Amino acid sequence: MHEFAEKLIKERIKKLADAYDFNVRRMTNPEECPFYTNGGRCHDIEDMNCLLCLCPNYDRTVKEGGCKINSPDGKYTETVDGKIWDCSDCDFPHKKENVIKVLEKIFN
Repeated sequence: MHEFAEKLIKERIKKLADAYDFNVRRMTNPEECPFYTNGGRCHDIEDMNCLLCLCPNYDRTVKEGGCKINSPDGKYTETVDGKIWDCSDCDFPHKKENVIKVLEKIFN
């Protein structure tokens, strides 16, 4: 890849990740998420990033769902409709450094 293109992509990725910081989104786009207006958070993470709200590692190929990276933080939860993969304890997609790694993988 051309050096200039690589530099530009890295700069844009950082700006995109910065724009999806939980506190930034809460102030600039409060209608996007109920957590932006109710004062809570979906995950207990200090510097939470919301760009990958729907985790790219969530396995949607099976009805119950699952984790493609086999995160030890996930578990199956029983619901009225059967079991479903519950990854609410996982913070992988909400850490800025992981968001940047995922985007760099896509664009490199």
